[in-house]
Amino acid sequence: MKYLFSVLVFVALAFAANDGCTEACVDINPGTDAVSLTVLNDWPQTQSVYGLDIYEDASTFYILGSDKVGMKIQAYNASGVPAGSLPFDAGNTYCFGIAWNNDPDTDTYYTNDWYDTVLYYTEDFGINWTTTANPAGSNGRGMDFDGTDYWCTLETGGSLWRFQPGVGAQNIAIPEVPGHTSGLAVFPYGGNLGIAVAAQSIPHSIYFHEWDGTTMSFLGSAECPVFNVCNYGLAYSETTGYLYWSYLDVSSIYHIVEMSFDINMALEPSSWGSIKTSF
Repeated sequence: MKYLFSVLVFVALAFAANDGCTEACVDINPGTDAVSLTVLNDWPQTQSVYGLDIYEDASTFYILGSDKVGMKIQAYNASGVPAGSLPFDAGNTYCFGIAWNNDPDTDTYYTNDWYDTVLYYTEDFGINWTTTANPAGSNGRGMDFDGTDYWCTLETGGSLWRFQPGVGAQNIAIPEVPGHTSGLAVFPYGGNLGIAVAAQSIPHSIYFHEWDGTTMSFLGSAECPVFNVCNYGLAYSETTGYLYWSYLDVSSIYHIVEMSFDINMALEPSSWGSIKTSF
């Protein structure tokens, strides 16, 4: 059954300084020449926006954001306007990452927590939540689903987790990303899987990799196109072909940004059906 987002009136809460970032949030990195990012839209929000994902099918498009302060997954329309939400589990008080299973007929949503060591998931749009082991423990941050496997960044940096909940997990090194990591987005790239990872603080850049099912290869990085205090979520849309990025500005306002990206002049088209992984 396809569940629709129910509209929830948001009452603004005081800004919470604790965001899972454990190092100073300053400075920027020039990136590499291999990757470029172009801002198309920048939408300030009145609520917190941590991890991101995209809900899309033939007729529906939502940007999903983790509102840790409001204790919900907030949906935004294609113009960045809040459109509805689903509530977190009462125990999921420090949620960062969210991931939808890419199936509008049997929706499943996973969330993590930067104090709790489990993943939360719901199959009935937030009415009931269940927990399962999180391979990243309480260090997991940004999450995404590639159609077969889930991925998440580690707050401590240096690697990613690729996993299937309750089945198996693999830790994969990404030594090119210094410092702490936050958002993660997967996208089709040349018959393989592209993975974008945001550094949460120092340096303020987004790093691009290619996973061929066995080996992780570094493609390049790009400086975040807007000066910010901290980077948070990343998501990719097959519908638009764009990346979506959330950040906190110097006035403690959260933003969602829609941006195009280019790797080595052009992304190679691919279909999710060509991406095969197994444990």
